[in-house]
Amino acid sequence: MNMKKPILRSILAMAVAGSFCAGMFTACSDEKETPYLFKKEDIKVSQPQDGFVAKVDQLFNVIVESVSDDGLVYQWSIDDEVISNSKNLEYMFEAAGQYTLVLKVSQAELSYVYEFFVDVVIDSELSPTPDDATPYITKVLDFMPAVGQFTNTLPEYEEGDTQESMNAKVLEAIGNNKKGMVSLGGFGGYVVVGFDHTIENKEGLCDFRVLGNAFYAAANPNPEAPQGGSCEPGIIMVAYDQNKNGLPDDNEWYEIAGSAYDDPSGEPWYSMAQKAGNDVNIYKNYEITYYRPAEEPTTAEGKEQYIRWEDNQGNSGFKVKNNFHNQPYFPQWFTGDKLTFRGTCLPQNAIDESGKGTYFVLYKFRYGYADNEQNSKDGSAIDIDWAVNAKGQKVHLPGVDFIKIYTGVNQENGWLGECSTEVMGVDDLHLLGTRIESASVTGK
Repeated sequence: MNMKKPILRSILAMAVAGSFCAGMFTACSDEKETPYLFKKEDIKVSQPQDGFVAKVDQLFNVIVESVSDDGLVYQWSIDDEVISNSKNLEYMFEAAGQYTLVLKVSQAELSYVYEFFVDVVIDSELSPTPDDATPYITKVLDFMPAVGQFTNTLPEYEEGDTQESMNAKVLEAIGNNKKGMVSLGGFGGYVVVGFDHTIENKEGLCDFRVLGNAFYAAANPNPEAPQGGSCEPGIIMVAYDQNKNGLPDDNEWYEIAGSAYDDPSGEPWYSMAQKAGNDVNIYKNYEITYYRPAEEPTTAEGKEQYIRWEDNQGNSGFKVKNNFHNQPYFPQWFTGDKLTFRGTCLPQNAIDESGKGTYFVLYKFRYGYADNEQNSKDGSAIDIDWAVNAKGQKVHLPGVDFIKIYTGVNQENGWLGECSTEVMGVDDLHLLGTRIESASVTGK
């Protein structure tokens, strides 16, 4: 998919003032002028009581008033990145969020710092929902599963298939309420879907749900365990088409911050997973690369060392080929020698409750993920207001036009194979008339 990345525009204004007459007067006078030494209160910026509000991709201005500009140097920055050296700021923010804007004013060795709060929002005017809008997926923009035992089968790859034909097969499976199924493979494998309208963000309510095939264990050997079974959580990304170009541009994506985003230790199974030796950390900038195998394995040893992978945490290993699925696990329409995925990697939620590799339970996160809760339960619903930007700051989107789901856990589970998110569809809860309060899902 061709993502267009908007260019961040900043307009730097410079003002140089001088007085020829004053210079002549000084030159002709025997008296020396006392140099101006500025004080912090000499710089004033008028701002609203609650801070500034700016809109994404719209010009934002800050006017500085000063007693004098004699020898003063101005520097504006955000997150230690200099954005302007003018006295007055003219700037455009490319992403929503809450920013601390810093103005540093210097005069020789003397300097003062001024901080301002800026809430950057997206223009909230929604296009009317068409009368014939459907609550379901109407387009698939991209699909790239990671290595997995159901890759090339859900949907089925046939020789000659291209990215476009695979996208069409995904739409045939999960679009328009078909409720088929696609598998995203191991960590990072993804699908990007769209709709014939904007899913509205309604305050206090969940707005959509991603359908998966999560279910609970029927005979968990641990009777005291929390809910779990086959819960293979996928990270959900949402995009509002703010520039109305019909595509989810790179700067339009925001992550739905599920229950583990800030602190995974609140998950009811966390201490159990920790005791079992799982990696229970959450990695916000995780990266993994899978390498295409030279050939399909024919021996037991070859299956154990089937597809090599490396991540940016210093880990490496092999994805195993099991005895139940013999097709290639590397996506066959992709022509490169390696596949790299990036995103948030969740704690490993699968535990061998039998202690001998016969009964794995994949435990449920509290909320906020795909394929994590049964479709019929409120806990599978998503509130758009859970969205955060790349810095983890909450943002308010008027709605979403595109949704991306990718597998959020990197874990092998014995004979069950890899943790792989499955997707069966997406429902717009408002068009379906389904009311689920966000607080009933989060418990707060």
